[in-house]
Amino acid sequence: MDIDRTRRDLTIFADYHSFEVRDAHADYDLAAINDTAADLQRDLISSRDGVVTVGTVRRRNVPVTVEIVEAAPPADLAPWDHVTEASVEIASGQILVLGGSDSRRSAHRFDVPVGVYRVRTRCEGFGTISVDGINGHDTYHVQIWPGSARRTTVLKRFTGGLPTR
Repeated sequence: MDIDRTRRDLTIFADYHSFEVRDAHADYDLAAINDTAADLQRDLISSRDGVVTVGTVRRRNVPVTVEIVEAAPPADLAPWDHVTEASVEIASGQILVLGGSDSRRSAHRFDVPVGVYRVRTRCEGFGTISVDGINGHDTYHVQIWPGSARRTTVLKRFTGGLPTR
């Protein structure tokens, strides 16, 4: 199966200040929750067996654009507040994108060839977040392409103050 280039604009409820990009067959690893929480707090990203969790600055509906591409796009860091990358193995041939408390049945689904993928998350609008963390115009753009397993990294870190969670 070839990569079917696609782009979808979604609205995801970022319960627990996060959403997930995951393999359809990945299980929830409750033992990894503490590690995941620490990574999300520090870097707004966490990666573990078949799951990339993306941290958000608000716990409400957030706009998320998901783009499946054939190869790594240019990083283009300048216009974004925070940019991260992680790897995820997709053994099922289906990527799910869902909020932290959503069920798999309600997830947004993307069919892809089985393999390892890189997930780049570009975030903007962090400077529009109010002190209470409720109001703001933060948006998330997720790019996914076939790649190799590499460590999770922050390509550009937001240096302004974020609301406490």
